[in-house]
Amino acid sequence: MRLSRYIIFASVFFILCQIVIPSYGQLGISFDIKKPRQYEDRVLRSEKSDQKKFTAPRRFIQNTFTHYNYFFNANNRLNDIIERAKLAQQDDYSRLLSFYNYSLDVTAQEQVELDSLMYKAKTGIVLHDLRNDWVDNMYLLWGAAYYLRKDFDSAYLMFQFINYAFAPKEKDGYYRYIGSKMDGNAANSIATKESDALTKKLFSEPPSRNDAFIWQIRTLLAQEKFSDAASLIEELKHDPNFPSRLQNDLAEVQALYFFKQNRWDSAAEYLVNALGNAGSKQERTRWEYLCAQLYEKAGNYDEAEAWYTRVISHTTDAVMEIYARLNSIKVNKQGADNYIDRNVAELLKMAHKDRYADYRDIIYFMAAQMELERHNTDAAAILLEKSTNYNNGNTAQRNKAFLQLATLALAKKQYRLAYNCYDSLQMNDPELPDPQKITSQKEVLGKIAFHLETIDRQDSLQHLAALPEIDRKDFVKKLVKKLRKAQGLKDEDLIAQQGLSSDFGQQQPPDLFGNNAAKGEWYFYNATLRNRGAATFKSVWGNRPNVDNWRRAAAINTSATLPQPGNQYGGNQQNQPPALTFDALYDHIPLTTEKLQQSDDSIQNALYALVKLYADEMDDCPSVISTGETLQKRFPGFDHMEEVLFHLYRCYTNSGDAIKASQVKKQLADHYPSGQYATVLLTGQPAATAKTNELATKTYEAIYDQFIEGNFAEALREKKSADSVYGTTYWTPQLLYIEAVYHVKQREDSIAKDILQQISNRYPGSALAAKADNLVSVLNRRAAIEEELRNLKIEKPTAEPASKPADMVVVTPPSAQADTVTRKPIVQPKVETTVPVAVVKQPADTLAKKVAIPPDVRFTYKPGEKHYVMVILNKVDNVFRNEAKNAFFRYNRETFYNKAFDYSTIDIDAENKLLLIGAFDSAAAAIQYIQQAKPVATTQIIPWLKPEKYSFSIISDSNLELLKSRPNLGDYLKFIEQFRQGKF
Repeated sequence: MRLSRYIIFASVFFILCQIVIPSYGQLGISFDIKKPRQYEDRVLRSEKSDQKKFTAPRRFIQNTFTHYNYFFNANNRLNDIIERAKLAQQDDYSRLLSFYNYSLDVTAQEQVELDSLMYKAKTGIVLHDLRNDWVDNMYLLWGAAYYLRKDFDSAYLMFQFINYAFAPKEKDGYYRYIGSKMDGNAANSIATKESDALTKKLFSEPPSRNDAFIWQIRTLLAQEKFSDAASLIEELKHDPNFPSRLQNDLAEVQALYFFKQNRWDSAAEYLVNALGNAGSKQERTRWEYLCAQLYEKAGNYDEAEAWYTRVISHTTDAVMEIYARLNSIKVNKQGADNYIDRNVAELLKMAHKDRYADYRDIIYFMAAQMELERHNTDAAAILLEKSTNYNNGNTAQRNKAFLQLATLALAKKQYRLAYNCYDSLQMNDPELPDPQKITSQKEVLGKIAFHLETIDRQDSLQHLAALPEIDRKDFVKKLVKKLRKAQGLKDEDLIAQQGLSSDFGQQQPPDLFGNNAAKGEWYFYNATLRNRGAATFKSVWGNRPNVDNWRRAAAINTSATLPQPGNQYGGNQQNQPPALTFDALYDHIPLTTEKLQQSDDSIQNALYALVKLYADEMDDCPSVISTGETLQKRFPGFDHMEEVLFHLYRCYTNSGDAIKASQVKKQLADHYPSGQYATVLLTGQPAATAKTNELATKTYEAIYDQFIEGNFAEALREKKSADSVYGTTYWTPQLLYIEAVYHVKQREDSIAKDILQQISNRYPGSALAAKADNLVSVLNRRAAIEEELRNLKIEKPTAEPASKPADMVVVTPPSAQADTVTRKPIVQPKVETTVPVAVVKQPADTLAKKVAIPPDVRFTYKPGEKHYVMVILNKVDNVFRNEAKNAFFRYNRETFYNKAFDYSTIDIDAENKLLLIGAFDSAAAAIQYIQQAKPVATTQIIPWLKPEKYSFSIISDSNLELLKSRPNLGDYLKFIEQFRQGKF
């Protein structure tokens, strides 16, 4: 009875609170909202918001339905989307963790769920009175859905709309001035003041306007608008009305702000303050691990060790615990210079414990990192090899160990070991960095390893041939015995004792199914029958590997695709190893003059191939010199000695050995006076034949086209090969310039400067030499320029003409900005008849937006309309498109210093890109610009671009919209040709 009374009292009290307690939300939003399609013919509650009084019963009903039928379900759906993204996250504790344990790339794939969430929020608004307490919360969910879908422009507009529409109002309905002392407001406050009454906290949702500030900061950081985000953060930090419930959220976005800018110490400090925002104990532990990593990267090792220790005691993830223990040992810098020895010893002690048997690969890898910290590469290589010996199913960890071991092997010129490491990689690992580069490197290393094995094998065979016969036979017998034992075969001497001849061809196969009078041998003792049976099996079933699961087709197919090791003992024509018998192995020793010559040919051809690989693919001059000198000493009469000497001369010159370089140059002059490589070296010109010149021209034109079209890796590889054949004469300044631009894009400034300096030295006085000098000066100031660009204040014009592209903005340099923070006025969104502007997604580039145009509309020529100059780039990569845009900007700035031009680009189809310059008042003005710019384009503006790669034209606003709607450039060029009349 008492319980029933208590339930009745609680229910009445809840209803009274819903009626009496004033709302946190802002009442009376004055705009229309587009109805869902099924409600277009109905008058909805939202449309009656200004027609009826918002009485207490009406308010209770509207709040209850909006809350439990719409907000509750939409909020749960939002949490489910984030939870699924968290489940998809795979953290790598050996690297710096991401700030959040989910990725927006994953949430953006939930298109159906996010659309449903936004529909739920929108419906919850339009079906109920706009004065209820949950409208602002529904808008916040709507904006969060935009954020998770990575529609940051729409998300920002939504949060900005919440800040305006739900700002404090006066009693007469007018908005108060935010950040002003007018109307009794605080001049240093932009937030909404929240009540601390307990009843409001229990029975009402806090106002979403203050939460929208936090979401707005997140959106700005996602767009990398750090200046705007920092301004808003500072404003909220010092805002007296900003609620205490959001202080952790503010600390969280501050930590994210510093994290994105690699300011590790500040990020760690604010993340510590935001740990209370973690959704679970494991998420809090993950952030604690990230704090430790941030302190470690900031060099604060004591704090890092303390936080790693805290993670060990808190985490429920065994892998995180292992990495926390390893890192806590790693960051312990106490103990003077021998702290690494102590830490490595502690890790190795840890590896011998059974408790950590499943994590030995990680432990040895971490110990290797400590050895690398003091540049002890030999010890690191040993530890990395131990790490690869423990395969615990962690493919990513195993690949990292093999990759690092390969890197160390390459640094030491141990190409065979590097190839073995690359060959051991699991290429299906999604975390593998640059698989294409690894594959190409592996291919080159495989060739080097093959030729090195050929040389070693033939040298070993020749060494055996030089031994006395007794020693030679004794060595082969021991080798046969060892190999047969390794393969589980019976010893050959034991077979001979049983009366079996090693000459399998002399035996007659017994009749297994004959009469009992003719006693036969057991099948497996008869070598001839075994060989015949094996051949028959292979002819029927193929060459199946000797593994337990050989019947599984998948396993067979997988093993068939793997590279088979080279035949160490010769092998037959089918690349099958011979029988492991004394006679079979002894027969491959070069004891005759003919076999010795074949062995020498194999060695000298392998040495020659290695010289070319070292020179062209690896750029390894020390190896070129050692291998080339060996080839020159052992086989001075080698057919391709001229090319070998050419590579030796280049490497001697690069190494600074002028004496040996001059000796090799003299050898070329004496022995190959008219040879191709000698001519290049002695005269600086390739052999003067029309065929060679024509071939070189075609070769470099093909390389140029590959550069321009964006095939950089292939272009660099072919250019390097062509340069070794034709010398430096065919290094045209255009090719050098575009190669330098590519290296600038890759942020390889030192390489780019060297190439640009070559242009200045070889082609002084040319237009490209001046551009090269200018680009070098820009590269020297690259850091300062990038810092200035990061601090630029970019303001979009408030009223843009319909024809102006969205990316044409007014840029105010930092020197022209005021020292104080300029506060952007919050402008009330313009209200259309159906949809509020705040929720309409604005595209980033209006030129890329296709406008729906009726199919019967055709191009029109209106000379008096505004026109753009159109530079049409054919098969040009974006890198050089942007460089062309910069070139026209510099030309216009110097030539038309009193005029302002706007620049924009459009990818009209797969092959053609448009660079638009304008806008000009008329077609005549645009044509006049082309007449002035086109003659100097090939010499002054873009001399590095072939005339076949670009052309000029004009286009009006209306025709541009039509071309975007129906992107057929050929039709427009045919149309404009009739009006061109040779003017451009």
